[in-house]
Amino acid sequence: MKCDEIHRLIDTYLDGELDFAQQVELEQHLANCPGCRSLLEERRTFRAFFVVAVNEYKAPPQLEAKVLAAVRRTPAKERFYLWRQPWIYAAAVVAISVCLALRILFPDPEKEFSREAVLLHSRSLSASHLVDVASPNPVVVKPWLTARLDFAPPLVGSPAAGYSLVGGRVAEIENRSVAALVYQHDNNVVSLFCWPPDKEHLGTSERSIDGYRVSTWSNDQCNYVLVSNLSDQAMRYFMDSFRVHIQSGAYL
Repeated sequence: MKCDEIHRLIDTYLDGELDFAQQVELEQHLANCPGCRSLLEERRTFRAFFVVAVNEYKAPPQLEAKVLAAVRRTPAKERFYLWRQPWIYAAAVVAISVCLALRILFPDPEKEFSREAVLLHSRSLSASHLVDVASPNPVVVKPWLTARLDFAPPLVGSPAAGYSLVGGRVAEIENRSVAALVYQHDNNVVSLFCWPPDKEHLGTSERSIDGYRVSTWSNDQCNYVLVSNLSDQAMRYFMDSFRVHIQSGAYL
């Protein structure tokens, strides 16, 4: 194979669509051609970058439906040809740049707080240092936390059936001192981080980070970030039960 043919087939190769004979020829050429190897790595890097960036954003349902409808109307050969055109890569780079710029200019606060909360939760588990004040009694835990924070965190001794308060500690998220309330049910440890909303209320969100489930929400008293390895159903049950206690005033 010659270089121009390699350039034409390299994306097909990365897609795993070449037949065996072509694949062998292409790989033999790559073994002896630094220029084509460089192009291969460039395309691989681009694809990896594209996947990482695009996963952060989900297309609106209307746009997704229109694109899928257009693809279905486009003949397979034409789609194949278009994908191989250089301007497709240029357009994709522009799209990724816009997405990254939006991400920098308009960061997702829930995601940033969630990532820090997950790190704190996992560290407390690995270091076996769940709490600084250990007690299932909110009357003991709340004064200890209040004396070390600039607010009084709302405490619920048993926010849901089977869950009991282990204790609490002071943590730091985004350079802000927060209360870390720790609950346990069997072998499941739940960390609930809270702090006054000040200027920014966290939105309601659910996500998975590093194998942990994270939920965020807020009310007039506090922003909350809940971290655990519970199932989705158990996570929502805990969160909903805790919120009912707060809304009804059944807390210390």
